[in-house]
Amino acid sequence: MGIGRFAYTALLPQTQVALGAADDVAGALASVNLLGYLAGVLAGRGLAARPERGAALRVGLAVTALATALGALTTSLGVWAFLRVAAGVASGLVFVLASAATLEAAASYAGLLYAGVGLGIALSGTVAALAPPTAGYGPPWLVLAGAAAALALPAWGGLAGRPTASAAPSGLSPGGRPPLALSRLAAAYFLEGFGYIVSGTFAVAAVRRTPGLEALAPWTWVLTGVAAAPSAVLWASAGQRLGIPRALAAAHLVQAVGMSLPCLWRSPAAALAGAALFGGTFMGITTLAMAAGRRLAPAAPGRIVGTLTAVYGVGQVLGPLLAGAISRRLGDPAPAVLLAALAVALGGVLLLAPAPACGAEATPAR
Repeated sequence: MGIGRFAYTALLPQTQVALGAADDVAGALASVNLLGYLAGVLAGRGLAARPERGAALRVGLAVTALATALGALTTSLGVWAFLRVAAGVASGLVFVLASAATLEAAASYAGLLYAGVGLGIALSGTVAALAPPTAGYGPPWLVLAGAAAALALPAWGGLAGRPTASAAPSGLSPGGRPPLALSRLAAAYFLEGFGYIVSGTFAVAAVRRTPGLEALAPWTWVLTGVAAAPSAVLWASAGQRLGIPRALAAAHLVQAVGMSLPCLWRSPAAALAGAALFGGTFMGITTLAMAAGRRLAPAAPGRIVGTLTAVYGVGQVLGPLLAGAISRRLGDPAPAVLLAALAVALGGVLLLAPAPACGAEATPAR
């Protein structure tokens, strides 16, 4: 999933050139991908408790690799839009169904599950950084498609498990208060989806357009993925110590700072620090939000994961459309990234506002 969703960010500069796509078109391609992701999430929400879950996960893995490969073979914007939708549907299915299966079987391993997304991001950035300029835009996509297919093979045989009933997580009695009201959690998660995806789409392109930082751009995405890999475990631990609302709020505010740094200070240090802070938070936010959601509905984790991810997905669809339009109008993606950082910070403020039951703990992820 890390490849299927985020290779587009790593390879966006050369892909834009090959497709003749301005920033608004690049943003629209990201949004149709996320529209497909939303559709996949909704489908996964309905399949999470059904015996067909394993087959749907396999379909998602296969489509991820195939859509990534076919993107290397065409420069048609219409075909690319279709492929981005298909990759989005596959990613949504995989995220919801794999998350539901993990939360049912061993919630403490959620951090390990989400670390895979970070490793996929790091791999896509590494391929983009090491691809010779003479290779063109197609070969890196084919390399990442091959990697996606190879990574799917060891998982293929282990995806047949049937849904099982899930007990209430330890530490929350049947009559206990949930860590967050669903409305507050959903609103903050919507703002996170809206804001983070702008950096998740244009971060590499923004650094690439900064004089003197062109060669550094793909490596910032590698650092984003490396920082993302352990972040779920680290933020889950913070949730245990601080409580989910405070840890979520802190992660939002740290992420907003990371998104802003490369826009406010155009230097290598700011670009690298921003990448580390951004990468070190977005999967942690997902882990904490899913832990909070699981406590709201311990008997049906698949449905709550689907609901939260759908809200997140709506924000993700809107973010690149607005950011692409602003970037094209101003000739620079930095103002759009700053606006997105403000949205993420607003989510953190919302989570910090006084509310009952602020002391619940996150399910630890080891």
